[in-house]
Amino acid sequence: MHTSISRTESRTTSALLALPAEVRIAILEYVFDDNLRKSGLSLQALLACRQMYQDGSIVAFSKTSFIMSSLFGNIPERLLVLHTKQVEAIRNISFVADARQFRGLINWSRYPFSMPNVRLDKLTIILHPSSSWHYLFDFTSGVVELLRDLHNVRRIFIIRNNARVKGSFKTWYNRLVGMIMKVDHHERYEKSPRNPEKMWWWWSYDEVAQSLCLEARPPKPMMDEESYMLMMQPLLEEWKVSVENEEWNPDPRSRMMYY
Repeated sequence: MHTSISRTESRTTSALLALPAEVRIAILEYVFDDNLRKSGLSLQALLACRQMYQDGSIVAFSKTSFIMSSLFGNIPERLLVLHTKQVEAIRNISFVADARQFRGLINWSRYPFSMPNVRLDKLTIILHPSSSWHYLFDFTSGVVELLRDLHNVRRIFIIRNNARVKGSFKTWYNRLVGMIMKVDHHERYEKSPRNPEKMWWWWSYDEVAQSLCLEARPPKPMMDEESYMLMMQPLLEEWKVSVENEEWNPDPRSRMMYY
């Protein structure tokens, strides 16, 4: 069966394909950026022809937000079926999480999903809003250890998503921040040999969105302990205010001092 193509369509496609590759890719970047601004990425441009797919697939992967909504999905297995260049192009991954996902996360080896070729601008962890409680306090120390040596991720978001967090989500955020500072001080000045972090993180909390953000920063330089404490003092004071403003919670773990 033959498919007819109008002369107008043929001329349009030929004119586009006649452009230099870098110009075609720039056009596709504009198309995909416009789709993102409209809250949805359309991949129809890739279906125009084989050349358009080859030109645009990497751009499309870099502009797409990949979401794993199933608690039983396996992201590494999904990534392994892709071409290496497609995996390397991915910049944004989100996944829904319960205890199983957190157990997997704290066992990553230096890279997201333990895959060195995954380089993310944004990693979003969305708590599953089931009827069960999330015991995030059980994973605090594991998350802190992971962060100290986690590469290839620029920003991490953890979103409550109306999930039930034992001890409260904000209290866990305070616990996490406090332990980051406590472990950092211990590894630098109370351990021999010294073990400074390989990656530092800037933290923030959004009360309205009920989410926390961790933004990757270069590791702090080595310095004497007094200079270190002076540098950390503003962060410590800010953390203390956050803890004091948190409402009293019946879970005793939420009232532990962390620093």
